[in-house]
Amino acid sequence: MPTSLVRAVDTNLDLMTEMSLFFIISLGVKRGIFSALSKRPSLSRFMDEVRIPNRRLLSRFLATLDRLGMVKTTNDHIELAEFSHNLVVAAERYGALVSDWASVLEEIYKMADYAFITPTHPQILMDFDKDADFWDMRMSTSFSNLYRRAIAEVAEIKPGMSVLDIGCGSVSPSYFGRLVGYNGFYLGLDYSYALLDIARARIAGEALPVVLKEIDATIIRPVNSYDVVIMSFVLEYIQNRKRAIKNALEGLREGGKLVIVDPFRDRFKYVPALEFFEALNKDFVGFPSVSEIEGIVSSLNFKVSVRSPSRSVLLLEKL
Repeated sequence: MPTSLVRAVDTNLDLMTEMSLFFIISLGVKRGIFSALSKRPSLSRFMDEVRIPNRRLLSRFLATLDRLGMVKTTNDHIELAEFSHNLVVAAERYGALVSDWASVLEEIYKMADYAFITPTHPQILMDFDKDADFWDMRMSTSFSNLYRRAIAEVAEIKPGMSVLDIGCGSVSPSYFGRLVGYNGFYLGLDYSYALLDIARARIAGEALPVVLKEIDATIIRPVNSYDVVIMSFVLEYIQNRKRAIKNALEGLREGGKLVIVDPFRDRFKYVPALEFFEALNKDFVGFPSVSEIEGIVSSLNFKVSVRSPSRSVLLLEKL
């Protein structure tokens, strides 16, 4: 049964993707994109009429509109499609809202506006190393704390456990290190040296059982057997997801749990809108789908049960 924590993660991701949709519409109006599309232009004429220097980003914006069902191509002409969205304002939705992610998303929307000028604009702060302070701020939000608490609850993390966190970032090491306690063990992996430096500074002096390593998720070879492996908001930066999931399952002991958290593209309607903004990070490859992960797991030589405590959480138990 879904708990209040995982339901709250779902609700916030619903609202996050909806807000991204509104930002897409805002960019389309502000940059004259919808006005140009109203004339049913050919692709070449559209690209010429919309005077946006960053043509690659403009093409990606058009592809996003297509994935959202907001445009269609007819006889080599692009035209606006009939599109509507009902925003539901209800207490049961907004009662679970942790609102500090909204200001972060608003900043990324502003970055996208600058990116239409040039992809190297100094106001774009999405690089994990160069802009680690911005990412640390994102990872320190109440929403990030919410999904960490949901992971701990779903995986039943207790003192004395061993935890492997793939794509740990700068905040999770201190959080999960405290949960497993001095008799447990936590290994955090990330390919961003800058985020790991922040994580080390955060746990300095606490004598926590935390080890941090700079490494790519696709080349890890776990030497220990872990009670829990965590992959939260990381698969969207991994090209070879099959190898990463295989490595994660190899690191689990029998009965161990792999927890994956993401706005899965087959469960959240407006994920393409959020993807447009997240792709300002050069390593972003797109959010995974549940069906993709299930297909990967079924192709591997592991006995695994797959459960879904909520739309944004997958729980894989090694049998």
